[in-house]
Amino acid sequence: MVENTPIQPQKPENVHSAAAQLVGSPTKALQKIVNNNLSGRLTIRDTSDPSVFWRVHFGNGKVHFASSLTGYKERLSYYLSRLCPQLKELSLEGFQSDYQAICHYWKAGKISLQQAREVLLKLTQEALVQVLNLPQAGLQFEKTVGLDPILLSLPLKQTILPMREAIGKWGKIKAEIASPFQRIFIRNLEQIPKLLWPTFKNVDGIKRLIEVLNRGGCLYEVAQGLKIDVLSLALLLQPLVQAEAVGVKPYQSEKVEDGPIIACIDDSKTTQRHVRAILQAAGYRCLMLTEPAKALTTLARHKPALVLMDINMPEINGYELCRMLRQSSLLQEIPIVMLTGRDGIIDKMRSRMVGANDYITKPFDAQQLLKAIEMQLLGTADSDGETILQTG
Repeated sequence: MVENTPIQPQKPENVHSAAAQLVGSPTKALQKIVNNNLSGRLTIRDTSDPSVFWRVHFGNGKVHFASSLTGYKERLSYYLSRLCPQLKELSLEGFQSDYQAICHYWKAGKISLQQAREVLLKLTQEALVQVLNLPQAGLQFEKTVGLDPILLSLPLKQTILPMREAIGKWGKIKAEIASPFQRIFIRNLEQIPKLLWPTFKNVDGIKRLIEVLNRGGCLYEVAQGLKIDVLSLALLLQPLVQAEAVGVKPYQSEKVEDGPIIACIDDSKTTQRHVRAILQAAGYRCLMLTEPAKALTTLARHKPALVLMDINMPEINGYELCRMLRQSSLLQEIPIVMLTGRDGIIDKMRSRMVGANDYITKPFDAQQLLKAIEMQLLGTADSDGETILQTG
């Protein structure tokens, strides 16, 4: 999906096989998917905030749904408070996605089919606004639909046409506020009333804004707390960011500082960045190692909950390093998941023989990696210790 590895019109199967996360233009990727009438899902990683992922589902070139992979609870809570206020007392816990939650409430009779489609459409349109404002992003296309039931099927152009004004406004403030998932914090409390008063002559409103900003939430949470549109909030905050009265920081996850440590041993900086973004977004702390020869000392010092290890590395390959970990009294019990571009039965058997718990074939997506990690940490791996993870 980068310019030198495009989605080929004549051979759409190339998209299926090339599920690795590449860097390119989301707009061009969307257009190529539509032009080739492809079915599947496009995952977009915001390079300005690697903890933010967007995903667009397609069926025969038409948009079925678009949303975020991280922070979906905050985002869905914001939209439900505006579109379905009767659901404000219902919990979003227990749902794996916003789509699942909306379908559940519709099937349970809490909202009508029309309301469900309205919420899905709003989520889709706003997600596309954010995606189309990314000049470059991490891109991954898989021929996996995964939505059941399908409640929307709209042409891309028809879906984004009503959002042209919003696309333009978000584009103008992107230098200060990259996305609605960014967290806002106060830098200079005294400056806020002075900067807002010329255009926002409301003492109570300014006090309420400061109160909500002190909670450290993302823009969706602040907008919900103030009962205003998230774009209007971003436009209100832009001059405050420019004047450094308030600051912005990545969405990340509030669990990052307390989550288990996952070590990744791989000499590829591209793989390291990809893995780090996935792990941090899921609440794990990261220990990234590029020199396998020095890994044992570092691992013994930090005692990670799990080790991800590339097989093909200089000096010491993954097989040898895995064997060394299994011989260490301090590290022998730590689960090891091998990462490799090979997909042969011999390589899998060899990984098992040196003590690896699991084996993931590159390229892999966030869901695949996190599933493998969770299975090992929760002790739910298959009886043969291997999880077969297929891409696309």
